[in-house]
Amino acid sequence: MTDRASPSTASSASAGATTARSAQPSSQPDDIDAIYQELVKGIGRERVTDANAEALAQRAEKDGHSVLATELREWLSPC
Repeated sequence: MTDRASPSTASSASAGATTARSAQPSSQPDDIDAIYQELVKGIGRERVTDANAEALAQRAEKDGHSVLATELREWLSPC
């Protein structure tokens, strides 16, 4: 006898992994707005990622925060 999971158990486990992945934060517009509002207040830098930096920079530029927009674009620049 082996300790292999039955096919139904295995598919349930992989479905759970998919659900866990989809529950992770994304760069949805609501997220961008929330992160942007924090950045304007001088907090929230830890929430900036490669995936959302350009959208945040565009928002900052649109709102007239040119220094913040420049800093966000520098985030994307290769060192």
